[in-house]
Amino acid sequence: MKGQILYLALTLAPLALGAQEEPEVITGKADAGRRLFYSAALGTNGLSCAHCHADFDEGAQDDGLIRAGHSLYGAASRPNWWGRDPSKPDPYPNIGAAAAVCVEHFMRQPDRLNAQQLVDLRAYLRFINRKQQRESLVLSSGADRTGEYLGYDAGNRLRGRELFYATCHSCHPNARSGIGSALPLDREPAFYARKVREGDGLGAQIGGLDPNAYNPASGQFMPFFAVDRLSNDQLSDIIAYIRSIPPPPPPAKGKAAPKKR
Repeated sequence: MKGQILYLALTLAPLALGAQEEPEVITGKADAGRRLFYSAALGTNGLSCAHCHADFDEGAQDDGLIRAGHSLYGAASRPNWWGRDPSKPDPYPNIGAAAAVCVEHFMRQPDRLNAQQLVDLRAYLRFINRKQQRESLVLSSGADRTGEYLGYDAGNRLRGRELFYATCHSCHPNARSGIGSALPLDREPAFYARKVREGDGLGAQIGGLDPNAYNPASGQFMPFFAVDRLSNDQLSDIIAYIRSIPPPPPPAKGKAAPKKR
């Protein structure tokens, strides 16, 4: 009798274990992922994926904007993301996991994405994978390893105005505060060049200028613009325009500031 009971227990155990351990399958929806791509609700500072990345072929379609990040059109077929070589330890397993890093890093959302959001966003990035990309992107920021950022003082402010609205206006509207802070208008060209090429410090790390430049606790989240996204000549023009903007008039004396409603 004991032998029969033991045999029955061993026979049923795998069935019970399998029923307990069978993972729940979560299906991603591309339309939900697209909404997430354009939503600032994923983060805490007003940024969305679309602020830094296009979801179309920028070579075939030009919407007039210059984004800090490369287009994610076809990016799901890249062999790696964020420079994580698949042959090295801890590569990102898929583009959804790599996107979660952006949510945490630039959009300042420490909780990243939940499981449903992750698979939805991944489904959308796979949906727009119509242009296969089999080569890795080289991460480079264009940071000046001397830290001096010389040669940015001969730009054209008229060209710079158009470039400013294509590049900077979405976060610094009319150089005032928005998603980002208001821009100082009276700094030397090197100040602006450093901010654009190094961003929140990640550009300085990638560029080999300072391995400890990025500090997550600082609260900064400005993405850097690499040279392949914004050339040195374009950056010089933008700087010339920023430095040409007249400062805002001081508040009139004796008048109280209007109350916010």
